[in-house]
Amino acid sequence: MSNSEDAFDVRRLAPLTTVLRLHSAEHLLFSDGQRHLQLIVTAGSVLDGPVRFRYALSGFQQIEAKALILQRLGHLWRQGRLPHHLSPPERRATRWVMQLRALDGMHTGASHREIAVGLFSERIVREDWSGRSDYLRLRIQRLIRGAEKMVCGGYRDLLG
Repeated sequence: MSNSEDAFDVRRLAPLTTVLRLHSAEHLLFSDGQRHLQLIVTAGSVLDGPVRFRYALSGFQQIEAKALILQRLGHLWRQGRLPHHLSPPERRATRWVMQLRALDGMHTGASHREIAVGLFSERIVREDWSGRSDYLRLRIQRLIRGAEKMVCGGYRDLLG
């Protein structure tokens, strides 16, 4: 395989690609709306035309996750799309959606009980809101606190 055949041309994937230049690095985000792949280019620029990547991996902490990123990149290079089979659904996504919905409810002036109805149903709230346990009230409070933490910068922890 010649050097040009082994090169990565970001222009070929323009609909999926966002490039952000920060200081001396470029942050590449490939996204189809459901799946994402983020890379950091520390030397050169993908905007200058086809490039050959060198990969900096070190240590054994999270080595499986790092190898998975390379598998996804290889698939993207070969197929021109992000791989479904290498991108399982995020386990925490449902909770994140609930957090944001709870925070939206709070910002519109809804009570915690009204937020619970919106998230869980009128029947569940009617049966459990004033029951022997405060689990539902506490759950709404935790969802709101979690959303506030995300809004105040906690979302950055999701990117790493």
